[in-house]
Amino acid sequence: METKKKTVVTVPLKTRIAWGFGGLADNYMFNVYNVLFLYVYVNYFNMDPVLAGIATAIPRFFDAITDPMVGNWSDNFRSKWGRRRPLIVLGTLCCAFLLPFYWMPPFLSSVKNVWYNNGPFLFVSILGCVYALAYTLFVVPYTALGFELTDDYDEKTRVLAWRMYLGLAGQCIVPWIYKISVNKKLFDNIQQGSIVVTIVMSLVIIVCGFLPAIFCKEKMEHSQATEKLNLWVATKATFGNKPFLIVILGFFIVLSGSLAVGSIGGFLNLYLVCKGNESMNGNLAGWTLTVMSLVSYISMFMLAFVSRLKGKREAFMLGMVITTIGQVSLWFTIDPRWPYLQLVSLGFWALAMQGCWLMLDSMLSDICDDDERETGHRREGMFGAVRGFIQKAAQALMAMISGFILKFTGFDAEVAKAGGLDPSVAMRMKLLYVLIPATGFLLGLVVFYFYPISRERAAETRRILDERNAASKKP
Repeated sequence: METKKKTVVTVPLKTRIAWGFGGLADNYMFNVYNVLFLYVYVNYFNMDPVLAGIATAIPRFFDAITDPMVGNWSDNFRSKWGRRRPLIVLGTLCCAFLLPFYWMPPFLSSVKNVWYNNGPFLFVSILGCVYALAYTLFVVPYTALGFELTDDYDEKTRVLAWRMYLGLAGQCIVPWIYKISVNKKLFDNIQQGSIVVTIVMSLVIIVCGFLPAIFCKEKMEHSQATEKLNLWVATKATFGNKPFLIVILGFFIVLSGSLAVGSIGGFLNLYLVCKGNESMNGNLAGWTLTVMSLVSYISMFMLAFVSRLKGKREAFMLGMVITTIGQVSLWFTIDPRWPYLQLVSLGFWALAMQGCWLMLDSMLSDICDDDERETGHRREGMFGAVRGFIQKAAQALMAMISGFILKFTGFDAEVAKAGGLDPSVAMRMKLLYVLIPATGFLLGLVVFYFYPISRERAAETRRILDERNAASKKP
């Protein structure tokens, strides 16, 4: 008996590119703030690092809570333009408008006060919550739109990669934002530089954020055929999906390990490797993230190839092994004698990490099909939102913890500016910077070993869904 081979409908290149530009907007919405925040608030405004960590964490906790709400709203939203695209436009506009205001806090003279009488702390915490909601309005429906673009197991990986192709291209520019902002020939100080640079970046965000809303068509039959679910029912069903629980647990562990030392890396380079030289640190940060971004392209192609040969789980696990090796090697390559030697370790780290995130998103797209098979509902928005919830909860928790970790090492920005890092402080910073992420990567590898959706299971799920959809169209 001859088996018919399923024809794969390839997503048009213009659709992939348009959707990919949303990844560029996403990158700038999130990372421009991340690159500048600690340098402006801790190093320039002299805010206590613990307060700065809390000010970063509060909006992310708020953001994490709103993600499932926006995801469910996006799944249930009905308009002639679709479920996702109107929300993408709204979120893009709000983020572009709000981003420059981060660097204009009132009452700077109160920056050393207790939190409830600290103007910059209260300002950035409140502004951060509003900005977080705007970002959620963009990123949740944007992610869900990507999950809907194709049904094929391998085509999902190829399509979703475009978010990273263009996002990484933009990421090559992000690290130089700090370098430009501290350029004494252009600006008097980093605050002034940050304001001007983020106004320019906001214009780029508007252009890139609008492209997926304009050029990516939604599958209207999904919104028409699926009955609306209230938030509680949708959340319960989402967390009842076992493959999804495995993915988000592993994701949380890996991301938390990476983020827990986020406050250490920049200051370790600034005061240990660069001896307090901001211009040199700007060059180092710029070349580091540029090289990592370029190597990340290899990561995506490499792990996508392994995925086609062995499967997405196996590709992700290989990536975790490679990333752990790169992380551990930083112990030897972060050295003031050879400032750029760490590029070897970070390049090795990047050789796998971006590919791991691509595998994770592709797994989530398969989980959406798996969930429809079990429940009869299409809920890309909800799955993308809970993924966002986990990501932002990890970011919030680690932003707060990282401030305490930085303080635990004995780091003091004013002392470091005056006389450099004490050797014992530098040793503690370096040890934690290497050890904590490596532990998270190894634990994540163990969790993802239990991910159950293979190529064969995904193909069987797709067959059942296609037959079900064909039967529902018969008169």
